[in-house]
Amino acid sequence: MRVWLIDDDNVTNMLNRYYLEEHFKGLTIQLFGKAKIALEDLFESKNYPDIIFLDINMPEMNGWEFLDALLIQGKSGNHFPDIYMLSSSLDPADRLRAENNSLARGFISKPFEVENLQPIFAPSIQERRAV
Repeated sequence: MRVWLIDDDNVTNMLNRYYLEEHFKGLTIQLFGKAKIALEDLFESKNYPDIIFLDINMPEMNGWEFLDALLIQGKSGNHFPDIYMLSSSLDPADRLRAENNSLARGFISKPFEVENLQPIFAPSIQERRAV
């Protein structure tokens, strides 16, 4: 399973990577410090991610702008990865906006906690065991 972590805070990206690797095996994780670069790579990528964890508050292009650009540019076959919005903000408007965005599968508070991530990875773990 391919996972992208998009966050302008390099320390957060590294901690999130470590956390995912410790709790969920078999992940290929790619880190991005800028949403704009991740968006460009998304359209050029042959290794399309299954899941994107996308920080909301970033300079140059924030998470919402990333989603807007993704919708505008589209992806062939309209296949989009599962995108989860990340924030350390306690603003309920962020959670509501994520719930109402057609591309966002959910909202996750930082830092990662296993009980918030288990439902995301459990279906793919079950699928791999069945094969």
